[in-house]
Amino acid sequence: MAEPRADDLLYLLALARTGRLVQAGHLLGVEHTTVARRITALETAVGRRLVHRTGNRWLLTDDGEQLLAHAETIESTMHQVAEFEVSRSSSLGGTVRVAATDGIGGTVVTQALVDLQRSHPQLEIELTTATRRFDVTYKDYDVAVTLQRFQSRRFLVRHLTDYLMELYATRSYLSTHPPINDAGDLAAHTFVWYVESLLEVPELDIFEENVGTHPNLRSSNIFAQLGFVLAGGGIGLLPRFLVMDRPELVPVLPDEISVRRTLWLVVRQESLNLARVHATLDHLDARLADLQDRLIGPMPDHPG
Repeated sequence: MAEPRADDLLYLLALARTGRLVQAGHLLGVEHTTVARRITALETAVGRRLVHRTGNRWLLTDDGEQLLAHAETIESTMHQVAEFEVSRSSSLGGTVRVAATDGIGGTVVTQALVDLQRSHPQLEIELTTATRRFDVTYKDYDVAVTLQRFQSRRFLVRHLTDYLMELYATRSYLSTHPPINDAGDLAAHTFVWYVESLLEVPELDIFEENVGTHPNLRSSNIFAQLGFVLAGGGIGLLPRFLVMDRPELVPVLPDEISVRRTLWLVVRQESLNLARVHATLDHLDARLADLQDRLIGPMPDHPG
């Protein structure tokens, strides 16, 4: 029986991350037939089935999952070797993969990553955003920003920042609808929020408890919710970081309705030794430090 080849494990890792032979091939710069051949060779060498097909995706078997940790170790070692020379200079190379929830990912995180890439022009950055229950088995990231705090020895999890969510509307909407003096007046208004049946993040299951009414305009995407509010469609429960540079939006009952949420930073253990990952964490921390007062402190007065 042939000895397993270490680089075959990288093909297994690519297929685990993408779920498809063609995408795994693109990730590795080879044809999909090469990916299939190398994984077959690995299965032959270890004498076990490592992947199986479900629908249009390839998933790891239990034996494949056991080998995955070794594959990630090999990948991490290869990255460290590649960074050995470049780490002595002021510029980093390679690819860093970041996952984040839609709102923070499309605003604060993007700004931090632009600063990171300007500091290290050879660095390639991939950002994936979504608002869903965080999947701890998802392999295609080095760093994640999530509302979910979970326990796993495979990750470093630490507090990143808190932020406030408050009610906001345009001045034109408020001027053409019944006045709001207290929470009892909210029943006469239109509200914007998530499609609750599609909301997979328990940390955001907060609307009716805090606002006390039912949303009329709903979207699974926070930026579409912002669009509803900006179009004068109603009042939205929006995060501070999404509205702090939009003077056309004004807070509604900020002293009565305010929800504090926490964002957690998640780093894969095999990525902790990579210089580019540490640089990413530094830029995220710096960007959030600059914004702390605006995320959770008093909003500046808007001109009337």
